Amino acid sequence: GCCEAMGLLSRRVRSTKALPTDRAFLSRSDSAALEGILRKQLHTYRRGRLTKFHARTADGGDALLVKEPELSLLLPWLPLSNASYVHVVRDGRDQALGASSGWPLELFGDALVPDKRPSHLRKLTIWARWNAATEAALATLGLPSIVVRLEDLRGKRAAQTLRRMAEAVLPGADVNVESAVEALSGDLGTSGKEGTGSLARKDAVAKWRRSRHRFDAMDDLSKRALRKYGYSVRERRRRKPS
Repeated sequence: GCCEAMGLLSRRVRSTKALPTDRAFLSRSDSAALEGILRKQLHTYRRGRLTKFHARTADGGDALLVKEPELSLLLPWLPLSNASYVHVVRDGRDQALGASSGWPLELFGDALVPDKRPSHLRKLTIWARWNAATEAALATLGLPSIVVRLEDLRGKRAAQTLRRMAEAVLPGADVNVESAVEALSGDLGTSGKEGTGSLARKDAVAKWRRSRHRFDAMDDLSKRALRKYGYSVRERRRRKPS
């Protein structure tokens, strides 16, 4: 479903050189087609075939929690009137070097970053534009949401960050923060696939600092986005030859 939806969206991105922030981005016919795709996708989530988690709301009902990053570009068309959103941001440099960073460049690269810079710098620019579009779409929807950093879901900040998330999207719900912190220290898989490891691992964040790729030539848009989310833009120092 998401692949079909992104294919529909990418055609419009190629013509506008932009990412969607509201429903006006697509024509009525394309919007209707996209909503149909997403309704089927949400039905699949409810039947438990893809990544989902359950929580209990304050009134004793069930809350369906879905982790699908691709949906952040499809927010204006999600047929949900009572949803809440957690916008999780990861250091864009780690994202640019991640195993799943290739498809956004392949899908949107020619439209959004048609320059000849190295691919990791172009991926970083897409990361900046993607997060800006997501925030704009959430502001337009006016539904409960919160922005958290992936790096704050580990270590001493994890419990406090999870409480902030729960208060923002499940107000009044009885959330077992201790169990959630323990779960985050385990393997994080997606859609039934084996994950790449635990957030508790020392090498789970700031991987870009140990990479051979350099980011000192990043564009101003990327710098502003990194600073906005609290990341340092100082380049690592190279060791002087002895």
